[in-house]
Amino acid sequence: MKYLLTIFSIILLIGCTQVLMDDSPPPSKDPVSVEETKTDFKKFFKPDGSTASFLGEGNEFASYTEKTKWLSDDYVATVIDNGGATTMKIYRVLEDRIDLIYDELVEEMPNNITYPEVISLEKLEAIEPYFAGPIEVGTTFGNCEIVETGASVDTHFESFENVIVIEEQQEDYINRKYLVEGFGVVKAVYTDTNEEYIVTSTLEKLE
Repeated sequence: MKYLLTIFSIILLIGCTQVLMDDSPPPSKDPVSVEETKTDFKKFFKPDGSTASFLGEGNEFASYTEKTKWLSDDYVATVIDNGGATTMKIYRVLEDRIDLIYDELVEEMPNNITYPEVISLEKLEAIEPYFAGPIEVGTTFGNCEIVETGASVDTHFESFENVIVIEEQQEDYINRKYLVEGFGVVKAVYTDTNEEYIVTSTLEKLE
C-alpha cells in the first residue's frame, strides 16, 4: 500500500529536489526581447475553484481528483484525492518560476478543507522548484529538464497543442509530465525501467 502511494506521489509531481541557488534570471543581450517573451507562470494551473478528474492506468492510485484553489495572486493550492490519501500542495508563483512550498496529508474531506493563511505561507521556504523558465528545450530546474515544447497530446478531456514536456530521468525510472497553459498538468507518465511497467494519469474531466 505505502509503495503504491509513493509511486502515485511521484507521478503527480516530479521530484525536482535540487532547490535553485540563483533566483535571478539568466542575463540577456536583448532586454527588450526578454520582456516581450516573459512567461506568466500563473497560467500553468487550473482555474480557481475547479475540480479535475484524472483517469489512471497501471495501478489503483493512478486515478485521482484535483481541486484548485487560488489563495492570493501569488499562492495556489491543489488538493489531490486518489482514494487512498488526500494531499494538499501549495505553490508560490514568482516571475521566473513556481516553487512548491507546502506538501502535507490532510484529514478533512476535500470539500471541507481549511487552507493556511497567506501570511503564514510567506514565511515558508521552497521545498523544491516545480517549474521554471525560460521555457525552451534544455532548461533545467532541480532534477528536471524541459525536453519538448510545442508538443501535441491526446487526453480523455480533449486534444492539446503547444504542450510543454518536463522529464526527470533517474537510474530506476523516467518521469514525465505534460503542461498546458490554462490547464497545468494534463498528463503524467511514470516508467519503471527495472520492472518495465508504466503508470499513467490523464485528464478526463474539468468542472
